[in-house]
Amino acid sequence: MTNTKRHPAVVDLVGGTPQRATADTTPTVTAPVPPTPPKRPRTKDSRSPRLHYIAALIVVVALLGWLSLRLLSGNDESAPKRIADETNTSETAPTLDITPPAPAAAETDLTACRTDPGDQKSGPGVIAAFEHAYYVTRSGPAVRALTTPDTSLPPAEKIQAGIDTVPTGTTHCVRITPITAGIYSIALTEMRPGQPPAQFPQTITTTNIDGRWFVDVIN
Repeated sequence: MTNTKRHPAVVDLVGGTPQRATADTTPTVTAPVPPTPPKRPRTKDSRSPRLHYIAALIVVVALLGWLSLRLLSGNDESAPKRIADETNTSETAPTLDITPPAPAAAETDLTACRTDPGDQKSGPGVIAAFEHAYYVTRSGPAVRALTTPDTSLPPAEKIQAGIDTVPTGTTHCVRITPITAGIYSIALTEMRPGQPPAQFPQTITTTNIDGRWFVDVIN
């Protein structure tokens, strides 16, 4: 018999085992490795600086807005306090107690019927003083002292004689109405005890001498 070599890849049907090809007999085929593609160079984003500037600008604007709000809120909070301080100052400030002098009763109320002592500060004042000296003080010299030196009225003695004819207890009331500067219309009411009131209309002219008023003429 002739010994024949079987091909290594053939299986012995009788019971043999397949024989693998050895490294000496079977060449190893290596798959080619594809070349690594070159890395693309990184390029800088041309928009980065612009984005940085915009972001910085937004931050600055936000800070300015915040500061403005703080200032406005500070002014709003201090305004009520300042107003309150000014109010308290005005309330505690000293005030001058000045009361204007009240005018004479005859000048404020022309319908008033006067029986007061009067004065020599005005024409109506001296007329009231003249009648008060006649009916209340009952003094001729006091009446004559309220007249001008060159008046046509009688002297103090004759005035006193007229006063003595008036019963004691007689009262009076005089209404004074201005006609023109220094001249007044008089409605004198004389009330004697036990008798009805008697009225005597008169026109009295007054004169200012050195700041004091005097009775000059009685018509």
